[in-house]
Amino acid sequence: MVCALGIREEGCAAVIDGLEKIGLNYFIHIPDSYGSPVIRHFQEHPTVQCFSVAREEEGIGIAAGLTMGGKKGVLFYQDVGLGNSMVALTTFALAYHMPMLILAIRRGGFGEFNAAVHTYSEHAIEMVESMNLKSFVLDYRVPVEEWPLAIVRSYEYMHLTHRPVVVFLNLKE
Repeated sequence: MVCALGIREEGCAAVIDGLEKIGLNYFIHIPDSYGSPVIRHFQEHPTVQCFSVAREEEGIGIAAGLTMGGKKGVLFYQDVGLGNSMVALTTFALAYHMPMLILAIRRGGFGEFNAAVHTYSEHAIEMVESMNLKSFVLDYRVPVEEWPLAIVRSYEYMHLTHRPVVVFLNLKE
């Protein structure tokens, strides 16, 4: 099912399910229309602290502090925001072995209304991998019923490897 913004509701539900299985304490996000169902869920969640940050780098610093304090957190923002966060991810989180999970909402592609994001988004996965950051892609090639387990496994992988992991999410139709 697709809602008014062209968001795959089953994709958002699968992301929520995966994050619920992790047992989050904190959900850190940049406001986003494509991810709004997920954001809204955690804003209304009784036990998860949900808050937005102004910039992606700010979220990385907060997520690192939460990890050092033994808390479970996740970052949730658009793939175009990875450009803003690359220095913080590579010179801080990766260099100092800070496990953190970033769920990056894919932009660009079919149905994208903002022409400015195509050039960046089309290369976001390759950019992340070129920085030696591990990434996984959840899109039409992975059945949506497998997304929750993939998110849980990504979270486990970041702890196993002591480094950031980026999960790209295609929440569009």
